[in-house]
Amino acid sequence: MRLNIFIFFIILSFSNCQESNNQADLKKIVEDINKKSPKMIDSETKFDGLEFNEPNKIIYKFTLINLSVQNVDTTKFKLALWPGILSAIKISSEMKKLRNNQTNIDYLYLDKYKRHIYTFKISPKDYN
Repeated sequence: MRLNIFIFFIILSFSNCQESNNQADLKKIVEDINKKSPKMIDSETKFDGLEFNEPNKIIYKFTLINLSVQNVDTTKFKLALWPGILSAIKISSEMKKLRNNQTNIDYLYLDKYKRHIYTFKISPKDYN
């Protein structure tokens, strides 16, 4: 999986949307992005879409199309992806309003059979 493409997509997801502090706007962002989903990010990773959970959580959903959960060391998986995900959220200007709104952000990864691999849970305490 190419981490740079992944991070770019995270930032791009919000670059054309105006986030605000209210739930209606977050729901609209999710709806707009989901109109463009699913989308292949690279040869291994499919972005399946976003989900909004009240009161203030956005869930990114990904499928690793060539992997089976039995072949994934989740500790190594977390160690490989966590720094890039957190960095993108902390420094991206496109994520600023999400940070200001104290939004909880999850990144859910599934294997090629739609079985859960790992969920990164990012809270305001992680990125503030």
